[in-house]
This record gives sequence, structure tokens and C-alpha cells, in this order.
Amino acid sequence: RGNSSSASKRTSSKAPVKRAQPQNPEPEMTIFHELWSHPFGKALYLLLGIAVLLGLDFLISMNHYGKFFTVLGIELIAAMIIGWIIYLLVERKKQFEAEQSDSEES
Repeated sequence: RGNSSSASKRTSSKAPVKRAQPQNPEPEMTIFHELWSHPFGKALYLLLGIAVLLGLDFLISMNHYGKFFTVLGIELIAAMIIGWIIYLLVERKKQFEAEQSDSEES
């Protein structure tokens, strides 16, 4: 009968043991993310984008400068219009949030 008590101890030892889950470490920032978070990095990305755009324009125009400047002018106009629309949307959002916070304070 002494064996039955040891057998019950064995079955109870087989009960699942809850172990603490290891904490997930913060994801490491790549060099591109670190560069983007710095103002100098944003300027570098902007210059890189402009260089790629000019290179593509030269490829499209096949060194015909009339075509190159026409395509570049169209791109500049499109960029100005898109930038202006984004600026207006951001300003409208700020104004809406300011009105919301003023109405909550009252």
C-alpha cells in the first residue's frame, strides 16, 4: 500500500507546470529606421529621392532635354498640388482637434 501513495505522488508531479513566458524584447531598429528618425536622415532620403527621380527622368527622355524639362515640370506641378492638398488636410485636422479640445473644456 505504500506504493499507492508514491504512485499518486507521481501522477500529481505530471501536472502541467506553468512557466513564465519570456518577455519579447523590443524589436531592433534598423539603420534605415534610425536614419529616418533624425532630421539629417530625412534630408538625406529627400536628396536620394530627388536623385532617383532625376535619373528616371533622364532615362525616360533619352537625353532629349526638351522632353526632360517637360516631364520634370509636370512632376514639379504635381508635387506642388499634392503637397498643398496634404498641407490643407493637416491644417484642417489640427483646427478640428483644437475645436474638440475647446468644446471639452467648456
